[in-house]
Amino acid sequence: MMKQTLALIALGIVSTGLFSCRHTRKIAGTSFPVTDTSKHTPVADSAGNAEAAAFNKDLLGKIQSNVIAYKTFSAKLKVDYESDTKSPPEVTANIRMTRDSLIWISVSAPIIGEVARAIITPDSLKAVNKMDKKIYLRDMKNAQDLLNIPFDFKTLQDMIVGNPIFLTDSIFQVVKTPAVISFSCESEVFTSLFNVFADDYVLQQSKVMDKDKEKGRSCELTYGEYKTMGGHKFATRRRVFVEAKGVTKINMEFNKVDFDQPVSYPFSMPAAYTKE
Repeated sequence: MMKQTLALIALGIVSTGLFSCRHTRKIAGTSFPVTDTSKHTPVADSAGNAEAAAFNKDLLGKIQSNVIAYKTFSAKLKVDYESDTKSPPEVTANIRMTRDSLIWISVSAPIIGEVARAIITPDSLKAVNKMDKKIYLRDMKNAQDLLNIPFDFKTLQDMIVGNPIFLTDSIFQVVKTPAVISFSCESEVFTSLFNVFADDYVLQQSKVMDKDKEKGRSCELTYGEYKTMGGHKFATRRRVFVEAKGVTKINMEFNKVDFDQPVSYPFSMPAAYTKE
């Protein structure tokens, strides 16, 4: 139970796994890529190919021009969660962030009200489970070990706001279609796959896979229904699939988003709650 709670916090959504009841809605799977690549133009990967190198540099620059820069961020969203063992009811999450400093999350359920609240900093994670009257205190390194996913604070905030995660300049296997451009890149731990729309270079889909095949970990994100919010192109619909000793599926629908507005982070730990 604790692992499920931390897993959803790490995804920026917090513990909908607090519930034991089930509902009938299922989150459909996808394949990568979702677009038709039958008509495509490959771009040479050779390091000596000056034209390909120039294309890749331009591609990376255009993607980075869409990266959302902000001081503060706040959002309200609906969340559906499904795992191999649980499909809790849809909940509402409120998220507030100060960039590179703090992430605050509150989760509420229909009729019940608020069921969980968490604060994440670059060094620590604090979560209050109001259903079970428990408090969870973890440093981020310990939280990563529990999750078996090396997501640091920066990755979490980028995932929440919709910026690319694990995007590097080691671009290869570039494929152009009329609708999207697909490519791969590598970081120290992961191989990442990306689809970006060919007209404006915003994310359509990304998939992060662990280089260690024995761990079998991957995270796939799909982005849709972009709207201009606070001067930024923001994906208001997201789907997240995580595979790591099981499958976790999350649907997110953002219905209120604000950038660079004053935010507060109320958080208390009731003395009567059990600390774990």
